[in-house]
Amino acid sequence: MQKLTSRSLGLYSVAIALALTTGACSDNSASNRDAGGKADGPTGGVDVVAHDAAGGGADLAVPDVSVAGPDVAQPDVAGPDVAQPDAAVADLRTPDAALPDAPTVTDLAKDSSVKDTSIVDSAPDAQRIDGAIDSTVVDGGNSLVARGRYLVDNVIACSDCHTPKLPSGAPDMTRYLAGNPIFVQLPDGSALPSKNLTPDPTTGLGLFTDDQIKHMFMDGLVPGVDGGTTALNSTMPYYVFHNMASGDADAIVAYLRSVPAVTNSLPPRSPAFEVATPASYLDPSTIPTPATTYPQRDSALRGRYLATESGLCIECHTQHPASGPNAIDPAKYFQGGEDFSQLFVGTLNIHPVSANLTSDPTTGLGNWTADQIVTVLLQGKDDQGAGICPPMPVGPNGAYGGLSAQDALDIANYIKSLPPAVNDVPDMCSWPPQPALDGGAADGQPLDGLASVDSSSPG
Repeated sequence: MQKLTSRSLGLYSVAIALALTTGACSDNSASNRDAGGKADGPTGGVDVVAHDAAGGGADLAVPDVSVAGPDVAQPDVAGPDVAQPDAAVADLRTPDAALPDAPTVTDLAKDSSVKDTSIVDSAPDAQRIDGAIDSTVVDGGNSLVARGRYLVDNVIACSDCHTPKLPSGAPDMTRYLAGNPIFVQLPDGSALPSKNLTPDPTTGLGLFTDDQIKHMFMDGLVPGVDGGTTALNSTMPYYVFHNMASGDADAIVAYLRSVPAVTNSLPPRSPAFEVATPASYLDPSTIPTPATTYPQRDSALRGRYLATESGLCIECHTQHPASGPNAIDPAKYFQGGEDFSQLFVGTLNIHPVSANLTSDPTTGLGNWTADQIVTVLLQGKDDQGAGICPPMPVGPNGAYGGLSAQDALDIANYIKSLPPAVNDVPDMCSWPPQPALDGGAADGQPLDGLASVDSSSPG
């Protein structure tokens, strides 16, 4: 039986609403079979398991404050296939033309409240093995705040997890980044909220210092009222962002300071989500680096940063072990196989599983061109012109649809540089989905015993 961890439930719960309210599509489609874009759907039951981080598990942690979401679809534009009964709402994000310069933030909460002196930058910019991020020369805008917006909205897709939902399941953009009270809900009712990231001083990040906010989303540590720290749930992929360039971390904080403050009180986490320590941060030396002989190495190095340190390709396309200190399996980077089918039980009833992105010609993307990968990211179409299943945030209505052309090409060149790894992920997902047969999955197979997930918060 497949194990469904509470960390995985976080990915599932956000993506179901996105699939129903946007045109964002997927990392796998039926026509991907020859090129290695696979999807699988189990027919067995699912166990919901909660692991104690103190005992080595990385799946459960404390989600009081988090700053970024998993790699799921950007929901700014609702898809045409789903009716949106809620009237169009205002988008509270700061318009590009009105982006202010990075603000000077008054220190309303003392840095001394963070007592953990072990928090360090494990990969200073001057020592980065991938080379290449200089936050003074960036895509997505040439101001610090504009860079932050680009990272938040297009590279990371923070809004997908941190914006509340309307009753229709669409994001409530009048409360952009104000937190989701029921981001994850276990079958027993235990709930994990996502944090209010707006600068509201009472319910958001307004009283936190820049360093405290960066420690949260890069180290998974939240300053406590007693001067200590608590650990974030590894649903929040801080273990990826731990290696983010300091300039980009500063840009994210600057952008979060610039968005409108929204008062939105959120419930505390349920005890089931408490853990003692964060998951292990990704070791940059274990992340694949393009060979020195790779023809597009400079581009691929930039893509490596976007896919593994500031973005989340590595997080969704690597399997998550049910226990142990690592949130994702270092031995299986980019080999796919992370199952998202539980997300769609009772709704779309599709069977997406993340694709093998390595250059294996049979089970991966070895026969794809970089341009075909760019088309997936920006247009949401595979090498045969078919759609990509949710929760992959691609295409015009997904987060990646807003990537710059150069960033999309850099990511594609990095993916093409990955060493081959054989991992055959059978393709059982097509988009748009086919009508269900006999009340089963979209492909006619039954979905028995799968855990239910609360896919949207009260509007």
